[in-house]
Amino acid sequence: MLSSFPLLFPAGKIVRKTPIKNDPVFGDQSNQSNIAKQIRTRGDVIEANPPKPGTVGLPIAASHPMSIALTIINHARSGCLSASCVMRLFPNEQPHLVRAAIIWIAISWLSILTLAAFEYRSGRQGLSERASSAETLLAEKLAQHDAHLSALGAIVRMSPVEPSPSLQGLSENILIRYPRIIDIAAFRLDAGAAKPFRYGQTGGPIEEDGRPLKELPKLSNVGEITTRALPDGQAYDLFKLVEPGRILRLRIDANALLDGEKASHDYSTKLTLDNETLAAHGATGKALFAATTTVAMTSHTQPLQLEVSRNFGLGELVPLRLAVPPILGWAAVIWLAMSYLETKAERRRHEQRAALLKQEATLAHAGRVNALGEMASGIAHELAQPVAALLSQSQAARRALAMGRQDILEKALDANVREAKRAGDILGRMRAYISGAPADIQMVPLHEAITEAMRLVEADINARAIGLNMIVPPGLPAVPIDVVSFQQVIHNLVRNAADAVAGCPSPLITLKARREGDGVAIVVSDNGPGIETGSLHRIFEPFFTTKANGMGLGLPLSSRLIERMDGSLEAHNDGGATFTIRLPLGELS
Repeated sequence: MLSSFPLLFPAGKIVRKTPIKNDPVFGDQSNQSNIAKQIRTRGDVIEANPPKPGTVGLPIAASHPMSIALTIINHARSGCLSASCVMRLFPNEQPHLVRAAIIWIAISWLSILTLAAFEYRSGRQGLSERASSAETLLAEKLAQHDAHLSALGAIVRMSPVEPSPSLQGLSENILIRYPRIIDIAAFRLDAGAAKPFRYGQTGGPIEEDGRPLKELPKLSNVGEITTRALPDGQAYDLFKLVEPGRILRLRIDANALLDGEKASHDYSTKLTLDNETLAAHGATGKALFAATTTVAMTSHTQPLQLEVSRNFGLGELVPLRLAVPPILGWAAVIWLAMSYLETKAERRRHEQRAALLKQEATLAHAGRVNALGEMASGIAHELAQPVAALLSQSQAARRALAMGRQDILEKALDANVREAKRAGDILGRMRAYISGAPADIQMVPLHEAITEAMRLVEADINARAIGLNMIVPPGLPAVPIDVVSFQQVIHNLVRNAADAVAGCPSPLITLKARREGDGVAIVVSDNGPGIETGSLHRIFEPFFTTKANGMGLGLPLSSRLIERMDGSLEAHNDGGATFTIRLPLGELS
């Protein structure tokens, strides 16, 4: 996972603050084959934390994108699913994980909608088949009703006297074999009244009181048949004029007409006559929606309408056994694709980092060689003192030898040894800096480290008639630093300050050191014109310079060297330019 540590700009300051260990550019060059910890690109630091062994190529946790997807689905209820809304939900997540979750949600929804459409189409086909079956069964029952009317009507015509034993026998048989026919009656019309006789009941025909003719339908032609729904809506009567003055009636239980339908919680069936509901069977629960097929029965004697409905719930449209496999399958496919793309991108980034590191190592070496030329006057001044001391002590030793003074001779030779070691240390530090040797972190008193660093630039500052104000209390604690790198940074900052104040009236460079919390701060400032506001945020970029003949490597190199010591280097304007080095007290590991 890559983490970006951008430059910080509080109160007009620009800060570089990221500890670096074993930098392959400015540290041990034998480690340059390893993936770099940092690359500076236009002032930003990109820090790579390599995955643990065995995890390369699997940058995405299988469950993590799905948890992001669930969060997006829950947030969708608020009505905001734009890219900006989604990205604001996960400010700390990698964009590719959020994109993978969004893609998975979109494809999953498409799969669910496709499955729902297929299940709906299958349900509609099942509805059509069920409606066709119900229509066939109902048509057979209605045809039986017509046949019963015809048979009963023939017996009525052959039995002029009421009640008729023959009609009673046939009626009993019909009522037993066809329970949906709940009553059979014959009406004799006489003197404005209708005399009913009920047949098929236990105990023989039942003669009832006369009824007004208006309660019966008007039938004009012999053989004419009509239907009428009962007020309670649970049955209907089927009337037939079998001969003048005699009407036959069958009473049909509408609910029993639908009893042959196969029960199902998904289907419902309704039977209507003249827009009045006679019976309704089937599902009564809630559903997302329902599909209905209406069939008008072709019977001219019983004009019933049959409605068959299919309820579609979420479980019917999207059954889990069919929905879960494709959703998980798409999650696996997207995860594998994103893993492959991320691994490929990571490999490409590593290759680019390696190429940049190689170029930066070459340029850093060139920068060190270039800085060596700038340090030549300081080094000459530093070496001049031990060489002059060697000459003076050698001449004294020569005179002591001529005088036979053994004690003076030994002191002179001891002094020569000390001065020779001092000159060797100076050359050793210069050689280590040029070769890019590994950092040699030591606990060094800060006062001593700064004093030794300033000795390299004192000659140049004095030659240019620049004032130097050093405020370094002797009691400052020791700090873990690489002495050579620390001296290089101090030398670079002071030389930059000297270049900045050149030509200014009363040029002055100030170097202060102080205790600050759990660390120390070294501030190098000048009374020059300062750093241009537009350039302030770029001064630590490689190859960016405000000098006519500068290479733009001094400050980036200084920043890296301080970061190797777990410190930071920041810059801001305070009258002139001010650079602050912050180092932790720490301990040697």
